[in-house]
Amino acid sequence: VDRALFDRLRAVRLEIARSRGVPPYVIFHDATLREMARLRPTSIHGLLTVKGVGARKADDLGETFLAAIRDSS
Repeated sequence: VDRALFDRLRAVRLEIARSRGVPPYVIFHDATLREMARLRPTSIHGLLTVKGVGARKADDLGETFLAAIRDSS
């Protein structure tokens, strides 16, 4: 797992969670973020292959997390 990317994804998740007033795990669990950091999906379709990412979360949060993955390249 790319530790720097994982940390970046956790920061994005925390920012979203704070803005919505929910705990970070409601956005995505650490295991999901680790898999994102490992797989580095580049599209919504690719994001949907990550365990813990369903269609609703991909639609709501996908572009934000994909942008963070792209920015880390």
